[in-house]
Amino acid sequence: MQKEYDLALDLEGRDVVHLLKHLDNAEKLLRLHPHWHIEVINENEDGISARVKDHATDTHLKIDFMLIFNDSAGMMIVFKAGPLERIKLYAKNNRLHASISANIPEEEYDKRYNLGLWLRSIREYLRLFLTNNPYTFFFRLIMDHAILKMNPSQRKVSMMILRYTALEILIIVVIVIGYFIFMQK
Repeated sequence: MQKEYDLALDLEGRDVVHLLKHLDNAEKLLRLHPHWHIEVINENEDGISARVKDHATDTHLKIDFMLIFNDSAGMMIVFKAGPLERIKLYAKNNRLHASISANIPEEEYDKRYNLGLWLRSIREYLRLFLTNNPYTFFFRLIMDHAILKMNPSQRKVSMMILRYTALEILIIVVIVIGYFIFMQK
């Protein structure tokens, strides 16, 4: 079974292989899945072997794969065993597309691996490399050095703390503005 997805990322005339080179680190690629916590990862000449824990289903997965970059086709994640055969990321009509080949129906592999979430996360990470401004540079730095180093539960806690901090700052700004508006009369 093969299914193609339009990831809705306009490449704006960029070279897709150059963009996908930002995913050449297998650990970074696996950490982009929002539910996976990498327990063990081994890279050798035969490929990459990883044991991950899915926090959504509380199951352990063993994933053996290879990353293959092709100058004309893009990038392929080729799985050595299991129901998934390969995930191919490539450019089509100046947009990023993904093609998933599997031995099982789409509902089953999406339920087991949450590939839709993984593909969306990959798309959003690659979106940070399409523009080069201080905003995207800051978020690339935060993603690479903080968020992708955390496991899923740590990400949830840090996002909750970030939201409360933003709310506190907003309340302080409202209080300061209110003080200057009402105390001037």
